Amino acid sequence: MNINFIFLEMTHLRYYAPLVTEARKRGLKCIFYTGASNKYNCPLLHLDELKKYAQENFVYIRPISEVQKAEGILFINEKTGVEFLDRINPSVKIIATTYQTDFIESFKAYIDKVDHVLMPSKFCAEYYNLTNKKNLYLGIPKYDVKLQSRDILKKYKLKKGKRALLMMPKGRDEAASNWWDISDYLNSLGYTTLFKTRGKDPIVNFYINTKNDFPKLAAQKGDVCFEDPSWFPHTTQELLEVSDVVINFGSTTIEECVMHDTPVINFDIKPAIRNGSKRPYRVTHEYLYNYDYCVQLKTDCSLGNFTAAIEYLTKTDLKKEFKKARKEHLFDHKNCCKKIFDVIL
Repeated sequence: MNINFIFLEMTHLRYYAPLVTEARKRGLKCIFYTGASNKYNCPLLHLDELKKYAQENFVYIRPISEVQKAEGILFINEKTGVEFLDRINPSVKIIATTYQTDFIESFKAYIDKVDHVLMPSKFCAEYYNLTNKKNLYLGIPKYDVKLQSRDILKKYKLKKGKRALLMMPKGRDEAASNWWDISDYLNSLGYTTLFKTRGKDPIVNFYINTKNDFPKLAAQKGDVCFEDPSWFPHTTQELLEVSDVVINFGSTTIEECVMHDTPVINFDIKPAIRNGSKRPYRVTHEYLYNYDYCVQLKTDCSLGNFTAAIEYLTKTDLKKEFKKARKEHLFDHKNCCKKIFDVIL
């Protein structure tokens, strides 16, 4: 049997790669049907990286124009490539993987075209009114990844000591975030700040007072800037593994923090109206912030309050809180892909 993937964005590799690993264990042939997405993460812009991964993991690469030849099982990530599903042979079983909380808006675009949807949990489906008999509550594949701190530190040449991962706000919210002062707070407490943004929000777009070069200033302080140097294992997950604490601005990174047992200081700056309309869920995964591993602060908080939050989060055993949050809202993050294949096969 073949395991096929519609592969139009490099960001989907973090979800597909663990599935490939499990499929290969079972002696199954894996095929990526790829093509242009006209985005920063388009596979054709990163063809060397994709070919390297494919060669190392025995994955065949085929043009998306040949997807009608697919036989066996086909994975699609959210609605990306949904327009190709009408070409698929009816005998092919189609599985949709979900991406963070994108399913809130895209679920309706593919639910009638697939056989199953891999939802994070029954709780999430019920919370966002997306229960369906096609849902499989088996977890999310991207967390089936083994990460070694030693290897990550060497890979990114990170120095020893305390590290904080600061997830950069979207450009839309930058003015409300006060992120530069927060990084100064971290530096004053002996932390190296690892600034993380995405390729579609390039690091060079972030400036101080619209004049100074942010990456250069960060380097002068001994801090490090990241976009997406690694599609798999994904950079954010790697940095979570070597960070003592995360600074978040209401992003869905909260899910990754919970899955990686990394405590969070959150600054809630998400606007209710975005792109001209009011969102039904201003902050997605809002329930994950209601645990002791997360401290909510205002962006104008004092150094004293910030220090207290850091001290609490880094010196308290929070393992039970993370485990409780996963059990109540997400899933057990072990052997997810094995469970998925046991069911779909």
